[in-house]
Amino acid sequence: MIALFQKKAFLSMTKQLNIRTLSTQLESGETTAKEVAVQRLEMVKKSSGVFTSTNQYLVDEAIQIDNDRASGCHGSPLAGVPITLKDLFGMKGQATLAASKALEGIAPIEDADADVVAPLRQAGMLVAGRTNMSEFAFSGMGRNPHFPSLISVWDQQTGRLPGGSSSGSAVSVAMGMVPGTLGSDTAGSCRIPAAFNGIVGVKPTHGRLSLKGVYPLSPTSDAPGPLAVDVDSCFLLDHFMRGAYQPTEGLPSIDLIDISDIRVLVPEGVVMSELDEVVSSTFEVALTWLEQAGCKVVRSSMPVIDDCAELFLTRPVVPYEAWQHHQHMIEAKGDLYDPFVAGRTRAASRISVEEQQSRYDDKARCVTRFNQAFTESKIDLVVYPTVQCIPPALSEIEDPADMPAVNLRCLRNTATVNYFDGCSISVPCHHPGDAPVGLMLSAMGGHDQRLYTFASVIEKVIDSQRRRG
Repeated sequence: MIALFQKKAFLSMTKQLNIRTLSTQLESGETTAKEVAVQRLEMVKKSSGVFTSTNQYLVDEAIQIDNDRASGCHGSPLAGVPITLKDLFGMKGQATLAASKALEGIAPIEDADADVVAPLRQAGMLVAGRTNMSEFAFSGMGRNPHFPSLISVWDQQTGRLPGGSSSGSAVSVAMGMVPGTLGSDTAGSCRIPAAFNGIVGVKPTHGRLSLKGVYPLSPTSDAPGPLAVDVDSCFLLDHFMRGAYQPTEGLPSIDLIDISDIRVLVPEGVVMSELDEVVSSTFEVALTWLEQAGCKVVRSSMPVIDDCAELFLTRPVVPYEAWQHHQHMIEAKGDLYDPFVAGRTRAASRISVEEQQSRYDDKARCVTRFNQAFTESKIDLVVYPTVQCIPPALSEIEDPADMPAVNLRCLRNTATVNYFDGCSISVPCHHPGDAPVGLMLSAMGGHDQRLYTFASVIEKVIDSQRRRG
């Protein structure tokens, strides 16, 4: 009986209005910002471990939006739509703590919103709160011992990892608190929690969205990105985060193409190896759906992806940058860090400047080789499972010695995209109620707009099939 209830609960969590529909209802008067805020605030109050802080003025801000809209003073169609922010985005008047106790009392009060946050707030979107995350964004598991345990929305009886590092962001969407949220992706931190919670998560091309006002992990790899109930909502958040919206415009729409015009490559090799059986079978079913709809699916090797995985697993570029940023604070306040994060950070102290430069050079070669292979293959996307496993049970990391292997299992597939500096979207491809599995669609850097177009079409095909039960 409990399992059945939880399956139904997961179904209800994933069925909610997307940003465009909620915007339409607010614009038409079918609902009000106050009604939305009150409803979502009740969900927020009942949550545990999702937030590091909540917005106590949410309802008051919503009432102001309603008053402005009634008087014709607020022209933005997104006014009153609630969102959440990963706890590393700067907000004016608040300190950014990156879900760490080490920054309490020493983090400065921000004098401005982060560049990607400012246009959302200017458009009247309401921030319900700051969401929990892996401390300093340095883990793919989503575990943070400083806060109550946060788990995936699936199989809550067992208790499973939510995915990281944008864990609270993903859960806030999957639980129906907000239709969209902001996360960041350095090696998979938007896409992993999206896959583990049955929603959509995006890793934009590095540099597409500003990092100003975002607490850093790896400046050469960090990428702010949206997570949401669907591709269209991520597209809208991306549009506003870039500051591309003009008040006189309506909401932009994704270009429409036919599924038969899309050609994808499934790369043989590391990213298709050692998959959980349920991940493998769910992924193959999704490919069958795409082929039946007319998508051209090619299976072939792309060795550079294997090389990206190898570079990430054996000579990653992120730890050195994390150590450079944290060295002095971890020496002074290391006892306040999550021991797993502290251990990973300290281990990077052994990496020399020369070795790090060698890693940068190897990564640059991976980017060049991938772009060449992608172009020569005449494909639109490379497609493989977002994560090689379903959400691991919390019991799998009870022994700290097991954490590194579990963390790498979460990160292996997503990190390849960060190492060829592509753009990438994870869309759910499992039947609602089943173990969550993400289908990762990736393209070379700079193809973000095309990626949204392809992902929207593929999402519609998969969604129509997976909800048939």
